[in-house]
Amino acid sequence: MSTPSLLDRCRQALDIARARGARQAEIAAESTRRVTATISKHDLQIAQTQRETTFGVRVFDEHRLGFACTNNPSNVDSIVGDALTIAAASPPDDHSVLPQPSDAPQLEGLYDEAAASFPTGDVVKQAIRMLEVATAVDPRVILGDADFVATVSERALVNTEGVEREEQSSVFTYFALATAREGELVSNFDFQFDASRSVAGIDVEPTTKRACENALGSLGAKPGETFKGPIILSPGATLFVLVSFLGFQADGMNVFRGMSRWGDQVGKRVASERLSLIDDGTAPGGVATSAFDREGVPHRRLTVIENGTLTNLFHNTYSAHALGATSTGHAGGSPRTIPSVGATNVEILPGGVPKDELIREISKGLLVTRFSGNTNPVTGDFSGVAKGAFLIRDGKIERPVAGTLIAGNAFEALMSISGLSEERERVFNFTLPYVRLEDVSVTAG
Repeated sequence: MSTPSLLDRCRQALDIARARGARQAEIAAESTRRVTATISKHDLQIAQTQRETTFGVRVFDEHRLGFACTNNPSNVDSIVGDALTIAAASPPDDHSVLPQPSDAPQLEGLYDEAAASFPTGDVVKQAIRMLEVATAVDPRVILGDADFVATVSERALVNTEGVEREEQSSVFTYFALATAREGELVSNFDFQFDASRSVAGIDVEPTTKRACENALGSLGAKPGETFKGPIILSPGATLFVLVSFLGFQADGMNVFRGMSRWGDQVGKRVASERLSLIDDGTAPGGVATSAFDREGVPHRRLTVIENGTLTNLFHNTYSAHALGATSTGHAGGSPRTIPSVGATNVEILPGGVPKDELIREISKGLLVTRFSGNTNPVTGDFSGVAKGAFLIRDGKIERPVAGTLIAGNAFEALMSISGLSEERERVFNFTLPYVRLEDVSVTAG
């Protein structure tokens, strides 16, 4: 007898939920094989394989939600009972509803059959290749941390409204966190990331080399200068200073809970006209690309900000129902959690000038390649250390600086964007340009 597919097991669990009195129910499942090779302190530390299959059960009884999960497929009957018990004891919530069926796109390039048989030894070889590249760049370079990860997964979801989804995917991700040392001099760290959906697309060399060369460039950093003026954020710094904040403000759940200021800003300007931001869960080759979200709602391309104007919020089924909107296919999370609201492949569209042109237009400023601090997602206030920073003077990079603090407010910074580079880089599931901001406080340490 053949082993039932993941989708078949979800159907069986849904039948159990119905038989036990669930009027509405959802069964979500994911089976994952992940092989990781980890580098620490310029040495291969560990290679490990993880396999896990998780089932999550949501049931609704008169809008009373119950949820339970397990990583033991033979335990699904038990967690259906747990979810029903929790639902019976929970308060009703009119917004606890399930999505209705709709057509999901058939996406090409999500799964490479060669990934299923990608050997553990080849994962290790890719990590060793990263070490070889770093050593070849310069013997002063150290890979403080690096990972090569091969992931193959299968997802399935069914609900009592008639939604049925399944898909397979593969992705290879790799990052390098590099520093350089020369005598007593130590550089700032530099972080670079990339990914491939296919075996043929794997290329760890450019990512590793870029991290190493950037680290070398900050050797000999000295105290900077104190001023208020323009700064340029690298794609990585842009993510942590601005984009995570943007995602929080555009989250429909945060709007519903009163934590976002953008509840009444759709159709209004929230940023410089230079800024356009999209989220596309169907983007070819995207790290977060898939046909459907955590609730089985189809992914699609969504314009969130267009020329500075907020055009859409991110919604799952709950937040959409609460705010009288339609789900945008942004239910996030895994079968082990209740659906949240989450972005997929986020892009800030490129500007029309090279990064070097953004620099040439500055008489005195700072290029920030790595930010260590935080942005308050509610107030927008940000402050932290520019770990990888370079003083700009008379349109040129003058020297690396250390111990420099930057501070400002993200709401104001979005309005002050004065330039975006035509170059963009991928950082996790974000594709971002260099961003120039005005009137930021820079303090020398």
